[in-house]
Amino acid sequence: MTEKRIKFSSEESFKSFMAQHIPTADLDNIKDEFPNGVNIADYAINNIIVIELKTLKEDPTQKMENYFHEIMRRPDFPAIYGEINFRRVVSLLPDGKDIIRKFETIAFRQIESIMSKANKQIISTIDHLKMDSQTSGALVIINELADFFEPDVLVDYISKRLGSKSDKGLLRFTHLNHVVLIQDTHKVKDSSQGGIVIPIYEIINDNISQNGISNKANIALSDIIKHYSEFNNHKHKKTDGINESIEIEKIHQKEIEQPLRGQKWIEDQYRNNRYMKNYTDEQLIEFGSMVISMCYAMFLKENPLILEHHKKMHLLKTQIEVFEESRLRPFDLRRLNIDPKKFTRK
Repeated sequence: MTEKRIKFSSEESFKSFMAQHIPTADLDNIKDEFPNGVNIADYAINNIIVIELKTLKEDPTQKMENYFHEIMRRPDFPAIYGEINFRRVVSLLPDGKDIIRKFETIAFRQIESIMSKANKQIISTIDHLKMDSQTSGALVIINELADFFEPDVLVDYISKRLGSKSDKGLLRFTHLNHVVLIQDTHKVKDSSQGGIVIPIYEIINDNISQNGISNKANIALSDIIKHYSEFNNHKHKKTDGINESIEIEKIHQKEIEQPLRGQKWIEDQYRNNRYMKNYTDEQLIEFGSMVISMCYAMFLKENPLILEHHKKMHLLKTQIEVFEESRLRPFDLRRLNIDPKKFTRK
């Protein structure tokens, strides 16, 4: 049995919907009326809201992997066993905050770019169409191919950028009253509505003062989100992803689960009974140093440590558990004091 991935976040689908959404004017139809070189937004509801559509199609995974490998080659990069959470492991480095800042710059460069372009296009559209100066602006982001982005991380980044200011202390995104993120990589977990429910994120820019048109713009945008879901025969849950946090999970093809074996089974069992969780770093160093030193001692060419079979198996199991604990923390294994000769056979 597989869970079908619903193609909800696509530029084609959104454009098809907006073409038949009666209150909306498609500004592509009048772009010839604008002076050459003037960039305009995609849609407008007269004197209420101007909407720019942007689609994420560039997956930054390769750029991120190159950056990961660059940092991991550093001599002071922690020795962590198994799969790592790059952000958490980097936090152990003295310049961890600077590394994470550069990580975000690389990962979100295209987000920053489309927010800036959309803001300019909305301003230009309001100006050249001589719309009410209080007309709201909205950026709709369709995350079509960039599965790299987790929606909660993306929402958090967008929310922070909406409050950013220029060197002169002025708000950078003066006309992005709303940012809507549509991404069908995740679904609402344990939804009471039944079936697959896609979260749609609407981030309101609280840095822009509300005005007499704001309420109308809010209603118009909510109406678009609602009817877009219906257009796709879909259920959705609207959230800002910050104050209205909801539990989500990734939509993926469910494979027939195979029973865990060997090391994977030990790691899984340890995560369910993490007895070293409350160890201080000093306690983990003492315990881990002893366990790994004894394991090394068993494989020395001269005077190896000899143990009964069941004790040997228990020791090897404990070593895997130490490695798993170091990964979960995370903890730099180079801090261990490994001395197998302390446990050699006399």
